[in-house]
Amino acid sequence: MKVNLMRKLDFWVGVPLCFVCSFFNFFGHFLNFRKKKVLPARIAFLKLSELGAIILAYPLIKRVKGQYPAAELFFVTFKKNKNVFRVLDGLIREENIILISDENIFFFALDTFRAMLELRKNKVDVVFDLEFFSRFSAILSYLSSGAIRVGFWRYTFEGLYRGNLLTHKVQYNPQNHISVSYLLFEQVIKQERKDSPELSENISKEDVILPKYISSPQAKKYLIEKFGLNNQKRIFLFNPGEGVLPLREWPLDNFITVGRKILEDSNNCVVLIGTEGAGKKADVFLKGLNDPGCINLVGKTSLEELMGLFCMSFALISNDCGLVHLAMLTSIKKFVLFGPETPQVFGPLGDNNHVFYSHWPCSPCLSAFNHRESFCRDNVCLKVISPEEVLQAII
Repeated sequence: MKVNLMRKLDFWVGVPLCFVCSFFNFFGHFLNFRKKKVLPARIAFLKLSELGAIILAYPLIKRVKGQYPAAELFFVTFKKNKNVFRVLDGLIREENIILISDENIFFFALDTFRAMLELRKNKVDVVFDLEFFSRFSAILSYLSSGAIRVGFWRYTFEGLYRGNLLTHKVQYNPQNHISVSYLLFEQVIKQERKDSPELSENISKEDVILPKYISSPQAKKYLIEKFGLNNQKRIFLFNPGEGVLPLREWPLDNFITVGRKILEDSNNCVVLIGTEGAGKKADVFLKGLNDPGCINLVGKTSLEELMGLFCMSFALISNDCGLVHLAMLTSIKKFVLFGPETPQVFGPLGDNNHVFYSHWPCSPCLSAFNHRESFCRDNVCLKVISPEEVLQAII
């Protein structure tokens, strides 16, 4: 399903359903909710879209696992995100990953019903709703019948109605990196309920722990042979985007300008990466470079192969996207372009990151408060970042 259709469903269907569920939640637990346990035995995380946000939730999952080592963990997400759990240290067992299809409305509704039944069958005690004010995830959390339901709450903010279905309400802070905001979820479940925004503990940088992916020499040799890579050259990975969300993408001509300049050094080579949807932009990019040494791997790599490429490459040049957060788990240098969203909340963590952000007065225009939707038709905040600025940083 397209993003705009999902937003409309979340509003026109989600709002009345949230109201109805809130009515039953207020007058009686007709769904037979379980009582809160001293130590939860089964814990579920809900994050349907955004592969990058799942990776940024790793510190929360890691902390929950440490606090409740005997608890069984579950995760509900879209089918396209299934493979990302392979690089998250096996914290979520494969059989406990509950998948929902976003192919069309019918399969989406059917899989949602199955997910609800699966959560109820496993008698989940705690549900962490990691979405940003989504009515759908709030309803699914409620229907799971978990005794503790944690998620972002508006408090005194206007709009963003999602019923009164959470038992532990965390105020969303647009000044915090999302990995820090997620860590607050584990903090509040120690309380009987959470109906006010203040918090009792601070979160430090040391609390944000990410897994490290290390590729083997055999994997490197395999990639060189399979994709015809030149081991003697510095590999620059380019991810110019899919064109699905053009507002978040740096102009393709700028990527081409940077690529041409990099290829002026014969010791460098350019490799394109991305999902199958980026195929058309990749073709235009290759024609613009007009260099037979460039390699197009868009839609041709598995998750493990992509992680291996990150480990053996010199740098990644990309728009803000989930691939950047995957690369964050390796030591590759990352040059990332932000505009409609702020790196303060979604920027890559760790070392070897160079973020380009213009601080344009209307930026960021995408946030949790508008369901990541903007009326902007001209992303000047990205266009004012020049190829020369990016090249200078790379040099």
